[in-house]
Amino acid sequence: MSNFDIMSVCNNQFVIKSLVAPLYSEPTFTSSKISEAVFGEIVNVNDVNGSWVNIEQDDGYHSWIKDFYGSFEKKNAICEYIVVDKYFLPFGSRLQKTNGKYKTVIGDDYTYNIEPIKIGEIVNIDDLLIHARNLIGSPYRWGGKTSFGFDCSGFVQSLYLLTGLLLPRDCWQQSEFLEGSLVSGRNSKPGDLHFFGKDSKISHVGISTGGLNLIHCQGWVKEESFENINSGNENLVDMYMHSCSVELNSKR
Repeated sequence: MSNFDIMSVCNNQFVIKSLVAPLYSEPTFTSSKISEAVFGEIVNVNDVNGSWVNIEQDDGYHSWIKDFYGSFEKKNAICEYIVVDKYFLPFGSRLQKTNGKYKTVIGDDYTYNIEPIKIGEIVNIDDLLIHARNLIGSPYRWGGKTSFGFDCSGFVQSLYLLTGLLLPRDCWQQSEFLEGSLVSGRNSKPGDLHFFGKDSKISHVGISTGGLNLIHCQGWVKEESFENINSGNENLVDMYMHSCSVELNSKR
């Protein structure tokens, strides 16, 4: 592709038209999968390498995606509604709303069980936790960001997007983002975040439902207490590092 063609493409957006699109660290399937893009997500284009596209998502995450997962569109598309059903479109998919109807990026009408939510529409933690609990049983998937499979930080990031809070992609970044808002784990409020890891490295995150109880994705999305060693989560007791209050974070 010529420099002229690259400049032309990079002036466009890339619209995800696969239900779930894997994102890679390098422009090859043999590199590490690092995240996902979801159906209807619109991302910026940084570079093109053959049939691979380097993209930047809203959270600033950079990665490579194969071009057959979407299409290049002019920078005027917007999908500000989020699917909160688990099927047939997965939780996290993006929609447009036109004349009172929800539309996918390929123009189909969307029929829902639970009405899609506009980004920023959720204004209290109780409502957020309702949607979190609706996802219980969703499987774990490395790099996952939908009800077809979440990783721990993808679960947290996808849920908080309903409130308009754009958390970073990885759990260690989320911890840094919330620095200065540390709270006692036992005194945590619903909606706070519990962080876990080893040797000062954050490797897991979950949403507090009050005290040492949490809802998180480890194996699958589940709600439990990480204090209760009979829950099968003994390792989290030893891995607990700190908790952060989302409400106290000045960046919200």
